[in-house]
Amino acid sequence: MKTGKILILEINQDMTQLNKQRFRSWGHEVVQYVYDQNIQYQIIAEKPDMVMVQAQDGIFYDVLQCCQELKSASRIRSIPLLVQIPQEDYQQKRELLYLEGVEDCIPSPVVYAELKSKVMNWLDKAQLKERLKQSHQALEESIQKINRQRAEIDHHLTLAARIQESLIPKNIIQVPNCSFYSHFQPSGKVGGDIYDIFMLDHEHVGLYMVDVMGHGVASSMIAVALSELMVPDVSRGTPLKKEVKYPPYYEIVTPGNVVQYLNKRFSFSKYQHYFTIFYMVLNTHTGLLRYCRGAHPEPLLLRKDGSIETLNAYGTPIGFEFSQEHEEEKVQLKAGDRLLVYSDGLLELEDENRQMLDYDRMVSRVEEYQQSDTQRPLTMSFKKLAGRQRELKDDLTLVEMVWEPS
Repeated sequence: MKTGKILILEINQDMTQLNKQRFRSWGHEVVQYVYDQNIQYQIIAEKPDMVMVQAQDGIFYDVLQCCQELKSASRIRSIPLLVQIPQEDYQQKRELLYLEGVEDCIPSPVVYAELKSKVMNWLDKAQLKERLKQSHQALEESIQKINRQRAEIDHHLTLAARIQESLIPKNIIQVPNCSFYSHFQPSGKVGGDIYDIFMLDHEHVGLYMVDVMGHGVASSMIAVALSELMVPDVSRGTPLKKEVKYPPYYEIVTPGNVVQYLNKRFSFSKYQHYFTIFYMVLNTHTGLLRYCRGAHPEPLLLRKDGSIETLNAYGTPIGFEFSQEHEEEKVQLKAGDRLLVYSDGLLELEDENRQMLDYDRMVSRVEEYQQSDTQRPLTMSFKKLAGRQRELKDDLTLVEMVWEPS
């Protein structure tokens, strides 16, 4: 049997002890008071699980006034209220039950089996209600904690996104015989897109584009690590150049060997992330371009004569130890040739008909560009399309290079 604390409230001063004794015999804690103007404070102080109002004489409207007063107090309203009224007033119990918070009535003289059943019933409900209240409070506290943690995470992600975005070149360097155009548009999440263009020496320019798997701080940290590593400074242990003992005391590392180094350096078993990469080295005097592709979307080579080629040398994502072979290919550029390097965020744009800009649709747009007389950079067309998106599903990175030998 459920037990609890019951406060008996006498309307008149008969102070009958029968209910009090009976309740205690059932294992309840019982206190008893006479109704007066200070009773609300006493009830609040006692914190009973249930209040029983009892009247011995025919003073129904005094009982009604008492119940109205009790239920007007916000800190008492939730306590179950059982009212015992004389048999001659029992037909008027409807008025009591219309009061919000008066749970039940019982006639006097009391049938104790009925009283016991009602008390057990309302104590059960009161305890369930209290547990539900506590659960709600715990849930609210958990939600508030989660919201605080989410706000903190969002703050850190915003900082990480700013750091990542700061690594994207703001101004492209001047490269002999080359014109570069670029566009970077973050998706609003912390992603892993990063690229750079740099001179390896007076006649070789290097370009890489990387897309780290997934979103979040981990992807961003790997992108930052790659940005710090992929600099053409021999003194910093770069994989792009190696020291030799004869002039000019360095050698440019081939794209294939650079990608193989990265594949071993950033193993999936260690970082639980992989990335795609396109890395190329262009001789700006001869137009000979060497490149290696680690599962990155195939760059498009737009020939001056209107034809389109893909730089599709085979290579798996970087980080998987089983992938020990990455093809290195070379291609000879001609004056006016245009190279488009992009991340897979380009293929997740929606076109003007709200269809996904998959590979075939993207190539069709490039073919239309080739057939037009426009001299605008190709990146401008895709930049305009990206600006119409409701939101980007992934970071968008575009780098366009035109070889224009003097």
